Amino acid sequence: MKPWAWIVAAALAGCGGVTKQEMDTLEEKLKARDDQMAAQLRSDLTGIDAKYVQVQQLHLKIEKQLEDMAKLMRELQALKGELVERVNLANTNVLRSLEFEEKLMADRLAQLRILIEELKKK
Repeated sequence: MKPWAWIVAAALAGCGGVTKQEMDTLEEKLKARDDQMAAQLRSDLTGIDAKYVQVQQLHLKIEKQLEDMAKLMRELQALKGELVERVNLANTNVLRSLEFEEKLMADRLAQLRILIEELKKK
């Protein structure tokens, strides 16, 4: 039971020798305090609502950023695969080129040896 209800009950019962004017004054004070507390609670709720909206917005922003990061990660993985393929192809081409040059050098060396042998015979 609210405190002012006890006072009202006591006044109705005729206890304590309280006058009607004192009771009315006390009731007005209690109602004013109730109104003040209600206003304070409404203000607090408004602040909480605003903070809740901010948290929701931040949550949505973070989710969007996580989705963007996941998308970028998939793109990065695809690029990594392409890069690995290109590096492997480049390595293969370098090896073929080196093998070709080695064969040319071997042929040239064989020709030089033949030339040297011919020169030695003369």
